[in-house]
Amino acid sequence: MNMPEPVQEISNAEMATMCRQFATLMAAQVNILDIFEALREGTENRFLREVLYSVQEAVEMGRSLATAFSRYPQAFSPFFISMLRQGELEGELDRVLEELAEHYETRLATEVDARRRPEAGAFDLETVASAFQWIFTWLIGLLAAALLGAGGVYYATQTGALPGAAMPNILLLVGLVLLLGVLVFTLGRRRRTRRG
Repeated sequence: MNMPEPVQEISNAEMATMCRQFATLMAAQVNILDIFEALREGTENRFLREVLYSVQEAVEMGRSLATAFSRYPQAFSPFFISMLRQGELEGELDRVLEELAEHYETRLATEVDARRRPEAGAFDLETVASAFQWIFTWLIGLLAAALLGAGGVYYATQTGALPGAAMPNILLLVGLVLLLGVLVFTLGRRRRTRRG
């Protein structure tokens, strides 16, 4: 019977923890080889331990951190690699690693992690809301467009309708309020994502 291969991925939580520990140890001026050893001991993810060992060997042979991590594109995004490269060039690797930790913590807070399961019998409303928030946003946006359209059509088709007629004004007002709500929500979400 064949044993399944271990999953070769690193979660946002593991990335955040690794970056935070790396940054803290670098700021404390711990030797980089000791940092890799501490990071390996601090994770239960077998794949991450193997990657950290390989990266440590590459660093020992004189490669940059960015180059060493870039050998694992399935685990480390181009964003992660470019941030490391920037930190190495500027001599501020600890600051960049702190920013990366915050980035992954933000992603952890805003994205649904399929592997994260609520306690038995518990209903995780936050996870459900996160999964469907864009569907709700689009539905509200469509409703707003329909109400604005209905109010506009009413004025366009009714001869002699005054701008003070109650029904089309209510449709236009509610549609406008819903549309503004969607825009404010979307812009606020984009700002939070950019900061992460």
